[in-house]
Amino acid sequence: MKDCTQITPAPGAPVVHGDYSNADRTGWIASVIENENEVYSLGSGAMQREFLRVVVVFEDLSFTEISEGIAAPWMEKAQALDVPHKSEADALAMLDDAKAEQARKHAQRQAESEAEAERVSAWRDTIRDKIPANAKAVIVAQLMQDQSDSMTDYFASRPTKAIILAFSTHTRDLFPEMRKAAKNHTSTAHLADAPASAENRQKYSMGGGYFLKEGGRHSTGWKISKQVFYANDLINDRANLVPYGEWSVPAEAASNARTYTKTEAVPEAVALDVDAPEGFTVTSHTHTKKGFQMFIVEQAERVGRETFMRQLEQAKSLRGWYSRKWGSTPAGFAFKDQAAVVKFLEAVA
Repeated sequence: MKDCTQITPAPGAPVVHGDYSNADRTGWIASVIENENEVYSLGSGAMQREFLRVVVVFEDLSFTEISEGIAAPWMEKAQALDVPHKSEADALAMLDDAKAEQARKHAQRQAESEAEAERVSAWRDTIRDKIPANAKAVIVAQLMQDQSDSMTDYFASRPTKAIILAFSTHTRDLFPEMRKAAKNHTSTAHLADAPASAENRQKYSMGGGYFLKEGGRHSTGWKISKQVFYANDLINDRANLVPYGEWSVPAEAASNARTYTKTEAVPEAVALDVDAPEGFTVTSHTHTKKGFQMFIVEQAERVGRETFMRQLEQAKSLRGWYSRKWGSTPAGFAFKDQAAVVKFLEAVA
């Protein structure tokens, strides 16, 4: 048997690395670097100081930098297998080739990523005008691919394809709504009549949420779920919130709300005929979702909760409400007609 003790890392020295999950790979040390600071590793014996780091390049043109303690068993395995040495020049040439290959792959991935981003952006441009104005959520089908490994207690899945089935005017998770949406594509139609066991209610810590799917949570198959547009999302570009995939929303379903197009005039702001008292401002606005005219009363100074509640009660008695800030629309008490504004100001000013 060969003596595998006291092997000193040197450029050109061979290594062999493999473990339970990976087959053996042969490589060579391209360079040896002295640690500038004190570095220690904790092994099976005791804490040991690491004086060197080595750069290893493998036959597949991958490379890594490791401590001499990690490199030692790799070198011992190579010595036991009689792997020949290389010259330092040859090892460095391999490292140069490996770095060039790494740069090439990085550039390729970058180009593919940019091309994919352009495809997704172009697709979002095609769906932007199809999203109903009153949509608060999108119902999506995803083809899940099981990636679990029971031997290592790893359970997971990932989506490989998406289909946009429908939009919803509310945020509630309703399985009848998901089953109805399932009929909008042949790949998911079977879920419309799936058994009750397909209705997954996992709204708990580490759960998968509400979704319609046959089989286990991570099994391969189609999964239907609702993705909500939250309040802040509604004033942004909702097309960016729709998962990229195949569009399968019926044409008639994509117009379930009043929307304003280039050929349909948006109501013009009504001229104000209200003299607001000092400390109050009245402005005219068009409701961004429903298109009606409204008037908002703002207060220059913040009031206490008790005063605010009295004002809110007065506004409600005049069929008004408190409107939170929405995009460029300010927060304040909102009314649909100026007469109510006048009465409100007379009561609270």
